[in-house]
Amino acid sequence: MRERKTPTRAEARAALIRKRAAAAIPLTGFALAVALFAASAVRIAKGGSAAAELFSLGFPLAYPGGREIRAEDNTSEYSELPSPILVPQTDVDSGVSNSVRIELLQTETAERAPIDLSGEEPRILIYHTHATEAYFPAEGEEYAETSPWRTADESRSVIAVGEKLADLLRNKYGISVIHDTTNHEPPKLSTAYSRSVKTMEQYKEEYPSVTMFIDLHRDAYGNDPKEKKDYLILDGKEVARMMFVVGTGEGATGTGFGEKPDFAANYALAKKLTEYLLQIDAELMRNIRVKTGRYNQHVSNQCLLVEVGHNANTLTQALNAVEYLAQAIAKTAEIGNAAPEAAKTPLPLAP
Repeated sequence: MRERKTPTRAEARAALIRKRAAAAIPLTGFALAVALFAASAVRIAKGGSAAAELFSLGFPLAYPGGREIRAEDNTSEYSELPSPILVPQTDVDSGVSNSVRIELLQTETAERAPIDLSGEEPRILIYHTHATEAYFPAEGEEYAETSPWRTADESRSVIAVGEKLADLLRNKYGISVIHDTTNHEPPKLSTAYSRSVKTMEQYKEEYPSVTMFIDLHRDAYGNDPKEKKDYLILDGKEVARMMFVVGTGEGATGTGFGEKPDFAANYALAKKLTEYLLQIDAELMRNIRVKTGRYNQHVSNQCLLVEVGHNANTLTQALNAVEYLAQAIAKTAEIGNAAPEAAKTPLPLAP
């Protein structure tokens, strides 16, 4: 990491850290860290590395997105960033409070109940809040659009990906799974979560044995990608990257929901799965995304929202990806022989 070349920028940087530290004072148990941050600012202003100084305090600190503070960055950029607290392998949205960030950091030491997916009764519900999300229409995978990047053809949408995941969990790992294919989008896409939660609650009432809820989505790469991109080659196959989204229920304005998710438990599960999948390939997973929404994750402490690829990925790439996801879920529940196998021919991300 380069040193500061001019004292003006260094001083501005130190002032910013002092400002962030002062803002953190109300947090219980954080006052000592605040004092240390302020003291370190003086050393940073003299040319020290910001990341090195802060990490030396014993706290994993940086800015959202896992980006280190670099000397060549513009100081003005930092004023738009709400917190210096970095949660490893996690992108935390700006509205997420510092107290939540600290709790996420503590998941390593928190004791969690084991995941039990054994038995003949249904244990997992796979469903789709956005059931018409579709992929890049590669040759042989074309579909009729209902709107851009969406289709009612279940053989070409995320429903096909959900069915592949359900089939693997049932037939390869012996886990009892329900796959619900209800289209929750009509009459208005923006209110789909208010309908998918009713589906979740109905299954939970009818099958109390269901403990894990998986909302399977397709992420957005861009408005109009012209070619397939951003995928891996694992075991000779094209594989889409995946990402978990965890909602805190705080709400964008801080008022949030009356009933909030057990975000720490949901995050711990997503983290465990992510770490397992990263053993297979370091690029298979994106950082976990923590947001202020709820995403119906208050229904259970084993709620997963997973983005399997995006609209610059093909359906085949997404179908290949869930082979690894199924293995990770089975391993997390300690079912069968699901030890991670490194790709035989690991290659970098495709252009």
